[in-house]
Amino acid sequence: MNAKKALRVLALTLALVFMFSAVAFAATPSIIFYQNAAGQIVQVDYQKAMDQAAAGNTALLQELKRAYIDAQDNFRPIVVKNDDGSVVDWSKALKDKKPYQQVVADDNYKGTEPRPDVELVVDETGKAVEKPVAKPWPAEMEGLPLISYSDLTQKTYATITIKAEYVDKVTAVTIAGKAAVQQPDRSKWRAEVPAGTTAESLAGKIVITVQEPPAPGQWPAEMEGLPLISYSDLTQKTYATITIKAEYVDKVTAVTIAGKAAVQQPDRSKWRAEVPAGTTAESLAGKIVITVQEPPAPGPVEAIKEIRAKLDLFGQTRVWVFLNEGVEAASVTANGQALQYNAVDQRWEGVLDNLKVGDTVNVVVTTTNGSSDEGTATVVAMGS
Repeated sequence: MNAKKALRVLALTLALVFMFSAVAFAATPSIIFYQNAAGQIVQVDYQKAMDQAAAGNTALLQELKRAYIDAQDNFRPIVVKNDDGSVVDWSKALKDKKPYQQVVADDNYKGTEPRPDVELVVDETGKAVEKPVAKPWPAEMEGLPLISYSDLTQKTYATITIKAEYVDKVTAVTIAGKAAVQQPDRSKWRAEVPAGTTAESLAGKIVITVQEPPAPGQWPAEMEGLPLISYSDLTQKTYATITIKAEYVDKVTAVTIAGKAAVQQPDRSKWRAEVPAGTTAESLAGKIVITVQEPPAPGPVEAIKEIRAKLDLFGQTRVWVFLNEGVEAASVTANGQALQYNAVDQRWEGVLDNLKVGDTVNVVVTTTNGSSDEGTATVVAMGS
């Protein structure tokens, strides 16, 4: 690349960053769509590109920048989808030279989410490549979701059906980000969805967690005796109650019985869950999962392992807080704003507005044993 072109690319990249100035707005860019030179619509997970860059792998972010500039220079469509589901026609905004925080709430720049042909991802070699878009429906699911409305609750629900061979292996389902509840027909899982939701609109928004059940006849070591099966005249439902051995009572954090989340009782050694009518204690063999976690040592701890604060392409500061091994946080805040826990990547994260490179982010961690730890990080540009 000659010096003139290099300066041009740098100028465009900087223009992209400064155009999305750090002014508070509710919607956060999540997915970017653009048309490539072959006329295909490419989908890029912008959040993932930011996360990977924060972790030191800038391949996806750099290729996105290159493709963005190429699409802009050749007047090809660019569309941005936000985390709240809103869609912005960014090509039109660029033409009108409007900053993002102005167009995101302007109906004149409201876009339509395109159907992508390919997705820009990082392959096994660490290189950003275009691949066909993955199938939108989980392999464990049978048919399309059923959308229904309840006159009793006046809410809309989506119900999915699990294939027979997976019914005993599915431990959790989320539908459009909402945790689904397993129904009396154990092949069915249901979650509330916004009014107006269609089955087709849930494509790519259903996550099914599968876990192989333990061998039949196997009982968890933390459990004492067999489950107690009882029937409630009040609720007209059947329940299974298990007893935790004394030495594990303070260490058990969750129990599932036949795929249902159990509730800890006033007698903290007891956990109870609803089960289908006709269930016997013996039939629950191999269907009880007990999650055990050692309680943290009492007293103050050094909670914070690392803090990262990066200014992204849209003028927002992404904050990631990593805790030391064995530390559990009751809450984590950055500049007074509560962060959310990402269980997959085991970190606390959030988005701050009105910051620039060089500003300071103050993080406060409150642990589950009541101690606290504080730390700071300086905001740097994404990719640095």
